[in-house]
Amino acid sequence: ILREYRLQDGVMLIQYVDDLLLAGENQETVRKESIQLLNFLSLQGLKISRSKLQFVEEEVKYLGHWISKGTKKLDHERVNGILSLKAPKSKRQIRQLL
Repeated sequence: ILREYRLQDGVMLIQYVDDLLLAGENQETVRKESIQLLNFLSLQGLKISRSKLQFVEEEVKYLGHWISKGTKKLDHERVNGILSLKAPKSKRQIRQLL
């Protein structure tokens, strides 16, 4: 479906399965492109989750990472989940962890 959609210059669309990230050089361009993309997806019969929508934000959560102006950080929940794991004590536990 997205192959049919044409982006404005200066805007990039990244898709991973059903997650979309729209980025651009300035907020106004991204805002306009976001509205056009939402309208396009609606015309294709697709629904967008309002709870997942991050509309023209300086920093967004995408695929478990916080992305902002060329930087990428792991989400704190993922880091805490990794840190809370107990250290494996046997070969079997190591295999289970991997």
